[in-house]
Amino acid sequence: MIGNENISFDMLNVFIKVSETKSINQSSKVLLLSQPAISKKIHQLENYVGAQLFNRSAKGVDLTYDGHMFYVFATRMLNELTRTIDEINHKNFSFSNLTIGVLDSISSFIFPNFFINKVYELQKLEVTNKGIDLIMPFNEGRLDAIIIDSAFGDDIVGPYVQKKLFEEPYYIVYSQSNTKMSPLIKSATVRAIDLQKFNLILLPTHCPIHQQVVKTFNRLNVALPEIFENNYSELTISLVRNSDFIAVLPESIAVNKVAQDTNGLGMNKLEIAFNRSVSVFGRSADIVEEIEKELA
Repeated sequence: MIGNENISFDMLNVFIKVSETKSINQSSKVLLLSQPAISKKIHQLENYVGAQLFNRSAKGVDLTYDGHMFYVFATRMLNELTRTIDEINHKNFSFSNLTIGVLDSISSFIFPNFFINKVYELQKLEVTNKGIDLIMPFNEGRLDAIIIDSAFGDDIVGPYVQKKLFEEPYYIVYSQSNTKMSPLIKSATVRAIDLQKFNLILLPTHCPIHQQVVKTFNRLNVALPEIFENNYSELTISLVRNSDFIAVLPESIAVNKVAQDTNGLGMNKLEIAFNRSVSVFGRSADIVEEIEKELA
């Protein structure tokens, strides 16, 4: 017999999670609800259905026969609801409602066509060379999606959807007249230990490239070479061209810079440990899917 309680999708979600974990304690951790709150929702649901849904014991909870039947109904209903909402969101999706953030190097050298086409359509486009300038507004809900190095996922809080877009190697860029490079020019790849005798010039520590270089040396347990910081990418290339400095750049940027000065600059790939991964992070699956589709 159905009781006086009103069923809710929240009740169904709690019921499904308890059914799958077989533990109110574990469900509490996953759902971020107190155990008394979960027990109350289960009691309300049993009143509504008019049947006991769980057998309770010191070891946890198990579905009763009626509970198994109701589990099939509940999962089917929630799956149908999710599918319908996704279809509605997909149908009504518009880039004009989105605020997107992206690293300058990614927008300029990897996906220029996307941002050229979308710059006037987007509600807001935030372009920066500082990862923190994207992560903070994303965490605070002021950006719907960000396109950034995958490693920054460790700094993102709250629920999000991530889709890896591509991976590329890092290269060292050097002057053709840099005699220190002679032993390495014919090498298939350059190792971290090979760079110890060189002076690196990088953007400041807020730059994802700088952070990736430092993290990789630390991960390989190799001492860092001397690093000089410079705020301006064009000045960095100019200094490399006219000195013994070398720069570490992802392939998309290195190829662009060397192609502009093939007589003055050279490049060699770094070992795979330096590889760069870039992802799109969004607050919902439909946002990530639409951005990925447009970038393809």
